[in-house]
Amino acid sequence: MKILSYMLIASFFLGGYNAYAQDAPADTTMGWYVDGKAGLVFNQVALSNWAAGGTNSIAGGATFDLNFGNKTNDWTWKNVLITGLGFSKQGEEPLNKTDDRLIFNSNIAFNFSGPWSVAANVNFRTQFVNGYNFPNDSVVISGFMAPGYLVSGVGIRYEPNKVFVVELDPISNKTLFVLNDELSAIGAYGVDSTKRARPEFGAYLIARFKMEVIKNITIDTYLTLFSNYMDHPQRVDVNWDFIIEFKVNEIFFANFMTQLIYDDNVRFGYDSTGDGINDADESRVQLRQALGIGVGAKF
Repeated sequence: MKILSYMLIASFFLGGYNAYAQDAPADTTMGWYVDGKAGLVFNQVALSNWAAGGTNSIAGGATFDLNFGNKTNDWTWKNVLITGLGFSKQGEEPLNKTDDRLIFNSNIAFNFSGPWSVAANVNFRTQFVNGYNFPNDSVVISGFMAPGYLVSGVGIRYEPNKVFVVELDPISNKTLFVLNDELSAIGAYGVDSTKRARPEFGAYLIARFKMEVIKNITIDTYLTLFSNYMDHPQRVDVNWDFIIEFKVNEIFFANFMTQLIYDDNVRFGYDSTGDGINDADESRVQLRQALGIGVGAKF
C-alpha cells in the first residue's frame, strides 16, 4: 500500500477526533503538574501431553509513562516520557523482544491568540537493548541509539482543548544516529558507513489525541510526519502510535497497541530474480501490534 494511503487514514482518524473533541473543556490548569502510570503485563502457556500440539511460552513486559510541566497565562511547557520493555520465549527458542521503547518529547509554547501558540519542540526516540536477526541470535540488527532519532523544530501550535493538539514546524531538523560500530560500518538505516549520523532539514508535524471516549475506554494516538526539504520531500517519514486502553478496575487493565513506521531511508533486501539471492532493496511500511492484560498504577 502506498504511503499516501496511510497518511490519509491517519488524517481521517485525527480529523474525526478533533471534531469529536471540540466539546471537551479547555485545559485551564495553572502551575506545575506531574502525573504518570506504570504497568506490568504477563502471559504464560504450559502444555503437558497436549494431543492438539502447541509450544510452551512465557511473555512479560513493563511500561512507565510520565507527564510533567508548567503552565502560566502566556507560557506552556509540556514533557512526556514513554518507556516500554517486553520479552517472550517459546519452547527452546531464545528470548525475543516484544516491546522496546524509549521516547521523550518536550514542548514549550507562547500563547498569542486563543488556542494558537508559537512553539518549539524536541522529540527523542530510541530503544534500550539489542535486537537480533532471529533465529540467528548472534547478528545484531538494532540497539540503543542504533537507530536513535532526534527531531527539533519551531512552528505554530493549535490546542483547542485538553485532549487534542497539533503542531506544524516548518523549520525543523531530524538527525538519525547509528552508534553501534557493526551497524554503522554496513551503513544501516541509511546512514553513510563512514559516519554515525544523518542530519536532515525539513518540516515536522505532530498531532496527538487522548480521551476517554467511553467509560473506562481511552484512546491515545500520536502521529508524527517529517518531510526532508533537500532530498525527495514527497517521501514523508511517518511514525504513528495508536493505543486503546480498557480499564477493568483500579488495578487491572488491558490495552491494544499498534505502531506504524515508514522511513524511505530504511531499506529491506529482497530477491528480484527468484534465484534465492537478495539483489535489490526497497522501503516498506513497518507495523507492530500488541495486546496486553496486566496490572498498573497511576500517580
